Amino acid sequence: MNHYRKRRPLALAATLLALCGGTASAQDTVRMTLDECLHYAYQHNLTVQTAELNKESAEANVSNAKWNFAPSLNASAGENMNIQGGGTSFNTSAGVNANMTLFSGLSNLRTLQQSKLSLQQSELKVKQSQNTIATQITQAYLTILMNQERLTYQQDVLKTSEEQMNEGQVKYNVGKILESDYLLLQANYQNALGNIENTRLTIENNRLELRNLLCLESGQTVGVVDMQSDESELQLLSMDEVIREAEHNLPDLQISQMNVDLAKYNVQIAKSAFSPTLGLNGGANYFVGGAQLDQTSGTMVNGGNFSGTVGINLNIPILRGNSITQVKQSKINLRQAELQNEQTTLELRKTIEAQYIATAQAMNQYRTAQLLKDAYQANYNVYNVKYENGAVTTVDLLTQQDRFLSALNDYLQNKYTYLLDLKVLDIYMGRSAD
Repeated sequence: MNHYRKRRPLALAATLLALCGGTASAQDTVRMTLDECLHYAYQHNLTVQTAELNKESAEANVSNAKWNFAPSLNASAGENMNIQGGGTSFNTSAGVNANMTLFSGLSNLRTLQQSKLSLQQSELKVKQSQNTIATQITQAYLTILMNQERLTYQQDVLKTSEEQMNEGQVKYNVGKILESDYLLLQANYQNALGNIENTRLTIENNRLELRNLLCLESGQTVGVVDMQSDESELQLLSMDEVIREAEHNLPDLQISQMNVDLAKYNVQIAKSAFSPTLGLNGGANYFVGGAQLDQTSGTMVNGGNFSGTVGINLNIPILRGNSITQVKQSKINLRQAELQNEQTTLELRKTIEAQYIATAQAMNQYRTAQLLKDAYQANYNVYNVKYENGAVTTVDLLTQQDRFLSALNDYLQNKYTYLLDLKVLDIYMGRSAD
């Protein structure tokens, strides 16, 4: 499991393009909720589709293992001409032979049980791949929402900066402010314009990343829908509840345990080589339309007969050195699977605990950042009024604006980091990310 924090550990857009075989062209906008994005990706993402194909292959293996219990049936036919002494014979023959294994040390049964377990594991691997893509899509989706919210604030700042610049020009023309103050207002307006343009470009890049994760057709881009969440949905469960649900629902843990069970079957299958095998076989043969030419009399002598056989074969292994080695190797593989399962369990529990702590920290940082953003925004509004009345300088005003924008960026970053961390915990616990 990956651990997502404030930085943006999304795969490069070029890698995603190569994965999905698409091209980056944004013409048609498809508006999708987060839940719609996830369901679309489960059907179209190539990584998920590969996992689905592996599941189909496992289903075929189960069917193949069942056929090991069925008898084998073969038919044969032939026509022969034999020349001996004074005569020539023509024989047309047909036959049917069947073989069936009655007992083989339970190897066929173990193989069937193993293939069924492999099928269950492949179904869990589909869920595992869905969890991975769900985390990536959720992060991309929330990143777009974060930048769209940032853009809304920046547009408000731009509007205010434009008003300040226009008022500054009037004041400068009548000599109420210095030229340097007016130049600062112009620079502040241009900086606000640049921030908006950069944010728009960032949003387009975010949409491209999300489009490629979804494997949308070329020429389409994604329009996100704002997520409305009340305060109750942003509450954090206790660590014990999160760990208990995650350990019960995470496919990674079940996949790891199944590797141990599969290794146990391999040991049993290897040991079956030392068991006797009992088989049943039978056959029926018939000569049809056979005739023999008598060279003395010149007449045809008809011939034909039917034969059938039924038998039981018992094979008892006496010495099989390679089988001893196979049993030993299978036991080693079993022990390795057990150790790997223990390691996986420890690492996943550590990952869950780390994600929980990170989410709790993000919650505290989000609440603090929200208070600071509101405080600096209120202070900035007050300075705007004071500036209009000539009570503060241009430098004082722009200093407060910078502090507000800094607090705003911190607020947005912490808000959406907290939302993402909550969604990741939901995925761990087997809940919907939407």
